[in-house]
Amino acid sequence: MEITWHGNQCFKFKGKKASLIINPQPDAENLSADIVLNSSGSETKDVKGVSRIIDWPGEYEIKEVAIAGFQAWTSGKSSEEKGEKGEETIIFYFKIDSIKFCHLGGLGHVLTSEMVNKIGDVDVLFIDAGTNGNLSAKKSLEVIEAIEPKALIPMGEGGFFGLLKELGAPDIKTEQKITLKSATDLPVDKRTYFLLEKV
Repeated sequence: MEITWHGNQCFKFKGKKASLIINPQPDAENLSADIVLNSSGSETKDVKGVSRIIDWPGEYEIKEVAIAGFQAWTSGKSSEEKGEKGEETIIFYFKIDSIKFCHLGGLGHVLTSEMVNKIGDVDVLFIDAGTNGNLSAKKSLEVIEAIEPKALIPMGEGGFFGLLKELGAPDIKTEQKITLKSATDLPVDKRTYFLLEKV
């Protein structure tokens, strides 16, 4: 399993039997995958070789990749908060090569207990911690602690170090790609943090 970052919220997952791209960016080049997930519903760049595009909540299984998504919002919506719903976004969670990923899209509110239960156990969590992200540092921490992932990958438009410092993350070396053979590559007694270079 290889994970590469193509800017903002766009990642490619290359598994043994299938490849998946989430939120392809207009400026990303030479993207190809079997499956495309779109959490914002906005127009995205064409991806070569796609057999299925998913831009709607629901449960799916494509090329032995189990995918589920449910609706969330870009600003306060959950019962723990007051405020406007904001725009819709989709939280996707999916399993490739027995590794469970959760991509929070443009989430802008803390999660209800129902949402947390729906997501379940997560190996790798993607959260928008960029300077233009919809979550404050405080809400980001609440979301991360509610999900309790084994590993965390920040996404967005840079400025990730504030959140990583708040989380007590050690100095992290930026990598071009992440390679995981299985979920057992991730320690269970501490959280792992990854930073990716845009490719």
